[in-house]
Amino acid sequence: MSKEHDLTKKQLIFCKEYLVDMNATRAIIEAGYSKNSAETQGSRMLRNVKVKAYIDKMTDDRAERLDITADRVLEEIAHIAFFDIRNIFDGSSLKEVDKLDDKTARAISSVKSRIEKSDGENFAEVIEVKSNDKLKALDMLSKHLGLYERDNEQGKDSNNIEIEIE
Repeated sequence: MSKEHDLTKKQLIFCKEYLVDMNATRAIIEAGYSKNSAETQGSRMLRNVKVKAYIDKMTDDRAERLDITADRVLEEIAHIAFFDIRNIFDGSSLKEVDKLDDKTARAISSVKSRIEKSDGENFAEVIEVKSNDKLKALDMLSKHLGLYERDNEQGKDSNNIEIEIE
């Protein structure tokens, strides 16, 4: 038993492995438990009060060290959700990547360039710009803000009248 964390050696290995990719089944196998019961054992390990407390502390420490806050995560999602394709153009020309503002650059997942040929000669450069999933970002923000719950409430009949019959 490790004094520092009040965890057994296997529990500590599980925790450290779990923090790599949040995969309890893989972590429990790495900690030396049977592959046959890994899924069950992993789930059980995550319910252990001491293990959960250690994982929560390590996760909180990591978030603090990396300055990961709910505000920063929401800000990134908002950049994607409210991305405006017009911001990548300078008139009718595509802006150079290093000329994009931070909000626009954060919303773009990739830029690819290829040369189209015609009769063996270079014909045109085609640049493909792919943005992150705007609909998914909007969905995430809607869930965060509780917009779906509000929509569900609106659909309920608010004109209920109770009549007592004796």
